[in-house]
Amino acid sequence: VRVNKGRVKPDTRLNPGDVVRIPPLVQQARAEQPKPGSRVQGVMEAAVVFENDEMLVVNKPSGIAVHGGSGVSFGLIELIRQHRDKKYETLELVHRIDKETSGILLIAKKRSSLRRLHQYFREGSVKKNYQALLLGKDHDPSFIIDQPIRIDRSNKQRKSIIDTKGLKAITKFKLLENMNHASLFEISPITGRTHQIRAHSAFINKPIAGDNKYGIKHDIVQEKFGLKRLFLHASEISFPRFETSQSNYKFKADLPEELKKIISNIKTSNQESSES
Repeated sequence: VRVNKGRVKPDTRLNPGDVVRIPPLVQQARAEQPKPGSRVQGVMEAAVVFENDEMLVVNKPSGIAVHGGSGVSFGLIELIRQHRDKKYETLELVHRIDKETSGILLIAKKRSSLRRLHQYFREGSVKKNYQALLLGKDHDPSFIIDQPIRIDRSNKQRKSIIDTKGLKAITKFKLLENMNHASLFEISPITGRTHQIRAHSAFINKPIAGDNKYGIKHDIVQEKFGLKRLFLHASEISFPRFETSQSNYKFKADLPEELKKIISNIKTSNQESSES
């Protein structure tokens, strides 16, 4: 901004007859955001395993973020919104799972449903189970990790660490199958902290296979058995129905085929070792 063809300080008062000039404002055109292809949208729609007037239950593939942002142009929620009619534009995520994690995810179709489901989470009425492959063998059949977690941002990356000043975090572990190199567990987070399962598994020196952030880069399951993703799957969720007289909702999602293949590869290796 110029007054009488010259620069002035911000506190300058105008006088009668002063000429004020505001230079033309030039804005750079924003680059057009990439749009998801119809194939990707179709995959997302096919991932819906249950739907009613209140919600969608989606079996999210690994590698897709739940929402856009932080370098991600679009996520699962944006893909489903774009694929659906205008009347579904109020779709909202009820909770989140990591980009690398596959499995069950809840999406509310209206505000009242979102509030009710959030209330269930706060009350502890929502029960979630995961399946994960933990490195190592000869694990205890079941155990509980009760260690507080704090988000650490000091290393230019957001990471959950065990810290006495952190928030309370409790995770239950139940052995499903003991194998050489790694074992399959059912894991139930009692609290819902960021990366809770991954941080607690690493804390006991039994990190999740394929977890390059909390575990071992290029671990044996990746190197020897072809694992190309985090072996963590949100397999089951249950919570009360909105009609209280009926039994709870309970949804399950089987392990994806690529994870079943890894287990098969490990078992085949175990069998060959025992025969030799």
